[in-house]
Amino acid sequence: MPIATGLEREELAAELKGEKRFDMDPPVGPFGTKEAPAVIESYYNKRIVGCPGGEGEDEHDVVWFWLKKDEPHECPVCSQYFVK
Repeated sequence: MPIATGLEREELAAELKGEKRFDMDPPVGPFGTKEAPAVIESYYNKRIVGCPGGEGEDEHDVVWFWLKKDEPHECPVCSQYFVK
């Protein structure tokens, strides 16, 4: 294994086992509502999230925003809710 520390080392070790340490695919799931928001995972306390809207007439250009831990966010265009 190459010389690495921290998260990079974890990622390389998982790769050697044929596993993925980090999910690089965009999250996919049902439209987030206030009662059942879309859950976005992150190692950090905040991350940048892009909302593409829902399907059909709810779809819109991607709106980017910071999603912070324990602070639900509502998309200003389609009203989809997100939590971290």
